[in-house]
Amino acid sequence: MYKQIIRPLLFLLSPERVHSLLLSALQCYGRLPFVRSWVRHYYKATDKQLVWNQLVFKNRIGLSAGFDKGAEVFNELADFGFGFIEVGTVTPDGQPGNPKPRIFRLPKAASLISRTGFNNPGLDIVKRNLENKTDAYLLGININKNPQSEKEEAVNDFLRLYAGLYSLADYFTLNWGSIEVTLMHKVLETLTAFRSKQKIYRPILLKVPADITPEGMDTVLNCIQTYRLQGVIATGPTMDRSNLSPYTTARLEAIGAGGVSGKGIGKKSLEVVKYLRTHSEKGMLIIGTGGVMSPEDARQMLAAGANLIQIYSAFIYEGPAIVKNMIKAIH
Repeated sequence: MYKQIIRPLLFLLSPERVHSLLLSALQCYGRLPFVRSWVRHYYKATDKQLVWNQLVFKNRIGLSAGFDKGAEVFNELADFGFGFIEVGTVTPDGQPGNPKPRIFRLPKAASLISRTGFNNPGLDIVKRNLENKTDAYLLGININKNPQSEKEEAVNDFLRLYAGLYSLADYFTLNWGSIEVTLMHKVLETLTAFRSKQKIYRPILLKVPADITPEGMDTVLNCIQTYRLQGVIATGPTMDRSNLSPYTTARLEAIGAGGVSGKGIGKKSLEVVKYLRTHSEKGMLIIGTGGVMSPEDARQMLAAGANLIQIYSAFIYEGPAIVKNMIKAIH
């Protein structure tokens, strides 16, 4: 029903308009306990738990950062079968992001092009929202500096977020490539020093872009070893548009700048996962994401070496049933 009726109607509206409507609908849905109970039952799928570093993932399919940037509907989203939810990206101060339109659907390629620019309501609002978290799933928080922050100010931005949200997250994610490598070293040194003084241990993961080079991956692995980080998320969007063949060059140029997510990533994320698994120390967590659109894609990602999977575009193009279908396929 979703693909035949609901999706065509939703796709008549702009992506951000649809997203806003979905957030509002989920907030209303959250106030209907009997409906929520039915939805949780309907979308429940049995999968073996993954126990890693004292964290227990009830299943291996999670939702990527970007869908619930302001931590507004994470509890409701978990009802659709996700084993873990990642919110954000969160910055210390609220950000409007880039001018609209900034998200573009490419249905013939089951992809999205976006240049949102980390729009989010900021630390204080996100922190208040996260205090309503339930314990039925694991929660990750993707954090980043304010766009204008540089050098020591940027380091302080990350520390402010990490410390401010520390008690509310199960793990944190930093986006590799969003700041220069030397500054990332300083950030990781600061965050791990803070963590060493806490009674509770919060893992730190690095999310790498799809276009990362082997040399770049080696640098990431060196960072993980140096600062005793816990793993990677592979991968974010790609700037390569060669897998968007149903669309003309003129059409893609008219859209303008932006990263490609969804099927248009092609095999890039799989290749990155394979490289990282082959070259990393045993026990490092790898969350595979990017181009995972079907149950078969999920199987391939796990076969490449991922421990867990995150989806985003598949949730939009295939509907909420995709979570259950993937869990059945990888069980």
